[in-house]
Amino acid sequence: MTKEQLEDKLESVGIKGEWVDHDEYGFSRIFQFEIEGQIFKIEWYCNYSTLMIGNVHFWFDNINTSSGYPHIGEWIEFTFRGEHALHLRVKGEG
Repeated sequence: MTKEQLEDKLESVGIKGEWVDHDEYGFSRIFQFEIEGQIFKIEWYCNYSTLMIGNVHFWFDNINTSSGYPHIGEWIEFTFRGEHALHLRVKGEG
């Protein structure tokens, strides 16, 4: 997944963030965003990325923006090789 594809998928469910921790050349691998006061970071690489929530790190290579997670609200799903889904609520109940 390219950096642009990552941003597009997150923006499609209303998540806006920014690239932080730029190196001396202005390049960043860390995309940071916030949901309901919680800060999330994604360390991006084209073959897989890491979602970081505090000291919890989760590898993923796909983001599904139409999660079937059976709880109220709008959810997205991060998976690694099609398994080990992590569900993240992006919007609460109406």
